[in-house]
Amino acid sequence: MSPTRRRSPASEPARMHRAWLSLVDADGPFLALPALNRVYPDGIPASAPRAREALRDAKPAFDRAWDAYQQAREAAGRSAAADAAAADALPAYREARDTWVDTVLRDVLGWGEYSNPATGALSAAYAVTSPDGREQVTPTSALAVEGRVGALVLVVDPVDDLREILPGSWAASPIDRMESMLRAPDSACTIGVVTDGRWWALVSAAPGMMLASGIVDALTWVEEPETRDALIELLSIRRLLGGKEKDRLPSLFAESVLAAEEITEALGVQVRRAVELLVAAFSEAGRATVRHEGADPLPEDAGEVYDAAVTVMMRVVFLLFAEERDLLPGTALFHRGYGMAGVLDALEERERAEGEESLENTARAWHRLLATSRALAEGANFEDTRLPAYGGSLFDASRFPFLTATTARGTLAISIPDRVMLHVLRAVQVARTAGHEARRISFRDIDVEQIGYVYEGLLGYTCRRAAETILGLIGKDGNEPEVPLRILDDLVEKHADGASLAAAILAWVKADQPSLEKNLLSPSKLAKALVTGNASEDAERALIQVSRGDQALRASLKPWIGAIRRDLRGRPTVFQPGDLIVVETPSRKNAGAHYTPRSLAEEVVIHALEPLVYRPGPYQTPERSRWRRLPAGELLQLKVADIACGSGAFLVAAARYLAERLVEAWQEEGLAEESPAALERRALREVVASCLYGVDINPMAIEMCKLSLWLVSLDPGLPFSFVDHKVRVGNSLLGVIDLRQVERLHIAPSQADGQGLFDLDDGAHAVDGLALADLAKAMEDELRLLSEPVSENDPQRSTRAKAKGLARVDDHTALARRVADGVIAAGLELGGGPGRKLNAAYEDLMVAVERCLRVEKPDDAMLNAIIERGLSPTVETDYQCWTCLHWPLVFPDVMNRGGFDTIVGNPPFLGGQKLTGAMGRNVRDWYVNVLAEGRRGSADLVAYFLLRTFSLMRSTGTLGLIATNTVAQGDTRMIGLDQMVQKDFTITRAIQSEAWPVGSANLEYADVWGTKGEVSAQSEIVCDGAPVRRISTLLEPAGRVEGNPERLTENTDMAFQGCIVLGKGFILDPNEAAMWVEKDPRNVEVLFPYLNGEDLNSRPDFSASRWVIDFGMCSREEASSYREPFARVLKTVKPQRDVVKIKYRRQYWWRFAAWAPSMRKAIAGLDEVLVIALVSKTVMPVRVPTEQVLSHKLAVFACDEYALEAVLSSSLHTSWVFRYTSTMRTDINYSPSDVFETFPRPESSEALDAIGRTLDTERREIMLRRSLGLTRLYNLVNDPGLARDTDLDVDRMREIHRELDRIVAAAYGWDDIPLDHGFHTYRKTTRWTISPTARVELLDRLLEENHRRAAESASRSARRNRA
Repeated sequence: MSPTRRRSPASEPARMHRAWLSLVDADGPFLALPALNRVYPDGIPASAPRAREALRDAKPAFDRAWDAYQQAREAAGRSAAADAAAADALPAYREARDTWVDTVLRDVLGWGEYSNPATGALSAAYAVTSPDGREQVTPTSALAVEGRVGALVLVVDPVDDLREILPGSWAASPIDRMESMLRAPDSACTIGVVTDGRWWALVSAAPGMMLASGIVDALTWVEEPETRDALIELLSIRRLLGGKEKDRLPSLFAESVLAAEEITEALGVQVRRAVELLVAAFSEAGRATVRHEGADPLPEDAGEVYDAAVTVMMRVVFLLFAEERDLLPGTALFHRGYGMAGVLDALEERERAEGEESLENTARAWHRLLATSRALAEGANFEDTRLPAYGGSLFDASRFPFLTATTARGTLAISIPDRVMLHVLRAVQVARTAGHEARRISFRDIDVEQIGYVYEGLLGYTCRRAAETILGLIGKDGNEPEVPLRILDDLVEKHADGASLAAAILAWVKADQPSLEKNLLSPSKLAKALVTGNASEDAERALIQVSRGDQALRASLKPWIGAIRRDLRGRPTVFQPGDLIVVETPSRKNAGAHYTPRSLAEEVVIHALEPLVYRPGPYQTPERSRWRRLPAGELLQLKVADIACGSGAFLVAAARYLAERLVEAWQEEGLAEESPAALERRALREVVASCLYGVDINPMAIEMCKLSLWLVSLDPGLPFSFVDHKVRVGNSLLGVIDLRQVERLHIAPSQADGQGLFDLDDGAHAVDGLALADLAKAMEDELRLLSEPVSENDPQRSTRAKAKGLARVDDHTALARRVADGVIAAGLELGGGPGRKLNAAYEDLMVAVERCLRVEKPDDAMLNAIIERGLSPTVETDYQCWTCLHWPLVFPDVMNRGGFDTIVGNPPFLGGQKLTGAMGRNVRDWYVNVLAEGRRGSADLVAYFLLRTFSLMRSTGTLGLIATNTVAQGDTRMIGLDQMVQKDFTITRAIQSEAWPVGSANLEYADVWGTKGEVSAQSEIVCDGAPVRRISTLLEPAGRVEGNPERLTENTDMAFQGCIVLGKGFILDPNEAAMWVEKDPRNVEVLFPYLNGEDLNSRPDFSASRWVIDFGMCSREEASSYREPFARVLKTVKPQRDVVKIKYRRQYWWRFAAWAPSMRKAIAGLDEVLVIALVSKTVMPVRVPTEQVLSHKLAVFACDEYALEAVLSSSLHTSWVFRYTSTMRTDINYSPSDVFETFPRPESSEALDAIGRTLDTERREIMLRRSLGLTRLYNLVNDPGLARDTDLDVDRMREIHRELDRIVAAAYGWDDIPLDHGFHTYRKTTRWTISPTARVELLDRLLEENHRRAAESASRSARRNRA
């Protein structure tokens, strides 16, 4: 797709904005073009003459002062007199600077009398201290108008860069310090100005948003008036505090953050399409080589081709990132022959001059990329500089030898045309977002974390060779389906009209590629594309391109051309047999990748590391002034891990945080001799080399993680940090954690019945090299050498030596790791369940190991068979064999000292209901039996990650993890956090539930921090930002009563889930149902109103909006006697049921999936029942007739008592529900088994009956009279903005609920508790309810009552059993 060649009038302002933005040294989501274009559609206005005159008058004096200071600083060190002159120059410079800054603020920016020194309350509100409390920073001045603060100002001494760390006890740059002030607890300002006189930075740091800053040079304000005028306009009082809020500078930055998120998402889609194009180009190049040479240069493993394409994209991004940030040699010779920074411009120039298709005939960009890759891998010498051998797997040619393989003629076997590289480079350098023109990306504005996220989106795919002709169809960007031509031809025979055909195609895609279900085109759009496709101008030409001379194929493709998507070159996406095609991996349907903003990762890391970095620190005292940072040597001994590291966002955040503290320590210890920038780079390299560890199940994720660590620690003159021994591939949850498990050849050494590895016969069979303790110690010493930074004296030799050292370690531990694989495999096959079968399996393993370790004629066949059988997934996964991670053998340097100091990260989310299907029943059972020690329940995967994390931590270790908010709910909580706390884990900080800070992700997350170590009673425990005494595993302030509620026998068989229909064909419109009854009165026997949660919450009379066909438990013969209903179900339901996995549902397709016979039996004698919508905000029971089908989205109570209605409508019950059930985003997910069966109900009484009747009668009257559904009514009741006497119906409802809560509390005998009704917020929901104090006390008493009743029930049961 060629760029637009003529500039439209509308693009002129955008060009003007780009012009001044290009002169700004921006970092983070600085002001985006869409925001600027909206507010300044005609460009930035010229500054006022008065401002320019003030600038012209003041600038010469400042220029002289700056020049004098610089000359004195350059002369310093030459003589004592020069040193004295330099020292004297600073006070003089400061005086001139302060005068200049005051003139700029007051007269140039126009702040005038509103620019004042920050003193008193203003200074105190924004005062921040260094992490150790020793250094305090306050604003120099501020723009304040009538109590509103528009901007803070920080003036500093001269620096080379406002982003470089300053000397002293706080390793933070001037911009970092401004960010801290803007994010102070009492801050009401998000805009800052930082300056040393020459350099001026505009800073934005809004709550929950990324830091953004842009630096301009005041010395160029005459030569570059665009930046000067932009700064004057953006920092004007009007733009900071005046006009409409949406047009103020903070709003522009907020809009820019959203634009940056959109760009990140767009890049993710574009990079994936570029990878698809590269794979297609590899396939085309391979076919061309086969035609000319006869041999296919591509590897047999198609997945290797995909990995190579991803690696090529990673190389491109690394080079662009490093070049734009001046992290690679900047010589003219290097840029002429190497690097990628200017290649896109050159290709686009050729495209404009020669046309895009001419680029098919050359491959200059590909050759340049390969040459650069080789130079970075092996090093190169230029006339004026030397490029070190950076090493690392990223540029290692041996990983994908086919990329550099040559033919017999000496040419590259795989050569990628410049046309392809044009689009590949555009994909990573030009962002195309919906509704906006294409925007060129600067890699100076993109974080390492953003790059990681873009590439994480590629992990759910691989390559395979097409077995038949497959078409890539149109769809939403990044979610396009592939469908075999054979399937399309079959479907077109069965569906004549376009709409029906489109619906059938989409139905097939949903079944075959389930991850696309929510992102497909609508049937109408697909139908339109099918109809209009042949009319496109290039349809015939496009078909010729992809049919490769096959006339029959060309004719077969023609009807579909409108629905076939085009690749980045504009060619139809058609795969013929043998072609490489990018496909989803099995895990893709369960995966959910969301961009983790830098600020979120940094928050997790700070609170996990602070207690380790400072001793005393936050776990000893809340007073920062008493904290003491560890010495540099001890800081470098800390071991930090992310055991599901992905692209390494949390390890990058840890590297930055520890490097800052290391710089502070060096400065304090007198070890800081380099420039601030060099000191920071050295600190990052040492931290990366010494402190960080990562594990991930996906090999490409490990490559991405290493790339992130290389980028964050890159030094232009040194090879990559060596991290291969610390960032490893493996399944964190499968592997031994204790050498005794290998020694005893049993996953549970204490249960081992037989002899251990070193007790085999007389021990003669034990191989000398398998003395595990000695082996681990030797490997620990070797790994310690590998963790030392690469030598600066001879970096190439140092890097090669480290690679050889790692190879020795892997070779020496290979046999031990193989035996450890056997330990996991033998038990995994049985799910790790204890018992005779498991012990027998380990006895077999002992025989296998004995044979393997024989001195004479060793035989590993039996061991290999055990491993292959046990580690082969039992369901389709991304992996042919599970890769175990044996912690004491892979990281002996960590495990020999007791484990990691801290573990941070964001474990993958996989719901408890999906674990078996995604990993296999045996793996799920292994997690339950081995990780959870037999504790069962439908826990999400994060629970097992928490337990594994806990087992890998030192006795003083900490953790900081992000998870979905289910981590503190239901079975996930009980299996994860509950078990950890029972083993003396202390939760020290938590966020219970918060919306993911990136708009593209609609989910709630939780943060949890804690420690195994001791926490002082004086330590500050923080929950949702507020100090508390203790935090419970619910991630809320703990009450005085501990433990979980138990199910009560008195509540058994009272609450049920409604019927699971499963099949839209069962559902009818009421009019259609009436017509069927009129046609055949017998149909009334199988047609019923169908009440679901949505109707219950939205319809004033709680009536069903639809009807349903219900054959009950009829046989097929009986059901078929109802002609119209049966025909409908046969046509529409049976095809869906034919493909479901559950046999009953396939075999009895005319019946509901779950008819709920127990519920129907329980309510058989009732005319009305109480129901609650399972997902709702109200959690209110209502009465409905039983002569209807109640949906599975309803909780049904087999009771019609008004007293129970009162109890279930009370704040006591709703508080219990909020605490113990799960949430679906911000809605409550009512679980009868968790919250009703455990709820200790009071005895019924006349008072309860009366208030229940009152609520039911008066509420129903209000709803019918005002046509309000339940949700709308309670939105009014719970609206704090609806004051008393505003709405009398609302007042009455509030009064009824006040009285109802009083009566229910009294029914328990708890009328001593002041309820203090009002508007209170609990779990992010504001309601008219009891006070927080009353809620905490009532929940404690309810839990006590639950425990009392459960104990009495257990005692009665025990007595009956004894009798």
